[in-house]
Amino acid sequence: MRKISNPALVVIPSKCALYLQPRSSRYYCRIKLDTGGWYRIATHEIELEKAKERALELYYEARIKTKNNLPSNTRTFSAVAKTIVEKLEARKDTLEWKETYTSYISVINKYQIPYFANTKLDNIRSKYEGYIKYVSDQLNRIPTQSTIANHHAALKLILTEAVSRGWATNDLLPVLKSTGKQSTRRPTFEIKEYRSLIQKLKHWSQQKSHRHKDTEIRQMLYDYVLFLANSGIRHGREAMEIKWSNISFEKSQKDNDVVTIVATKRKGRKATEERRTVVVRHNVISDFKKILERIKNRHPQLKAMTLDQIIKKRMDVPLFCLSDGSQPQRIDGAFKRFINSANLLTGAEGTSRTLYSFRHFYATQELLREPPITIHLLAKQMGTSVKMIEQHYGHTEPFQKADRLSGW
Repeated sequence: MRKISNPALVVIPSKCALYLQPRSSRYYCRIKLDTGGWYRIATHEIELEKAKERALELYYEARIKTKNNLPSNTRTFSAVAKTIVEKLEARKDTLEWKETYTSYISVINKYQIPYFANTKLDNIRSKYEGYIKYVSDQLNRIPTQSTIANHHAALKLILTEAVSRGWATNDLLPVLKSTGKQSTRRPTFEIKEYRSLIQKLKHWSQQKSHRHKDTEIRQMLYDYVLFLANSGIRHGREAMEIKWSNISFEKSQKDNDVVTIVATKRKGRKATEERRTVVVRHNVISDFKKILERIKNRHPQLKAMTLDQIIKKRMDVPLFCLSDGSQPQRIDGAFKRFINSANLLTGAEGTSRTLYSFRHFYATQELLREPPITIHLLAKQMGTSVKMIEQHYGHTEPFQKADRLSGW
């Protein structure tokens, strides 16, 4: 910006001034707000006197907006939305990437940008009133509560960005209401489907691929799925951040061998940590020590060591990594290709299954075991709340345990 050296360009000392941009004959106005920040806007005037008059108008308009808690400067919805999409896409192939980001990007591009388009952010509240109906029309059905919640989560990213940049204020933003029909239960697997999947995945993992890296990912995926299904640990960051140093071999009160893992849940933008100790379920298919044996034998640094040696040394090596020490950032892509080939992509719920579905499988199976685990203990094991367990898995007990409830 050109320095203001001509006194004639100062409209109000230290508060409002005019300046010219390079290669432009039209004046721009610079206004100091009560907040201490500077607000810049075009006057669209070529003549100095007219530019001064327009600058005064803009100055007092800005004062009034600030007094009434209105944004002095605003943006169109689509401009901010595209910025959010770019930020989310920049996280691909990093540990910051979350599976939900794919959904957010799709929602923003497919529904929100076309609907809100060039609506100014200070007019977004009135425009939002017809948004859910628009989504319903596009889907040709009433969206579920979870679908609407997903749309709102994506929308909130955009509105939060707008407020943080000073392009909107909370008073002008819409209240996001979670209307819609009751959601179906989360996608999981029936026990027969799970057993079939494990057998098919084992066979698929043993097939050679053209690239050595793809072969390694297949082998890792088999053990990764068994791990998720028998621990309830979250797919993604929570699982991929587990290291050998987080694993312990213990003895239970009945002198049984127990494998425990310290898992870390990160919450919010500040990534506050919540640690918990997870006991891995043991059975014939998922003997976890055998799984660990396979994993360590694929790692050159660990292959010559015994499991006990690795555990005692508290090795600071990721549990799930390739032979070169790197971690496949999009292992969910390999899983999707497999589950498509196995014709198990869609479940009874009518929704697509993902690697996260094994967490739901774990919760459902634990509630159906005899004797059943308490929801309080399950919530602690999974690092979630009792309310969430009741909300999403409460359907299992009354029907599945009908024999016990009916007295048979």
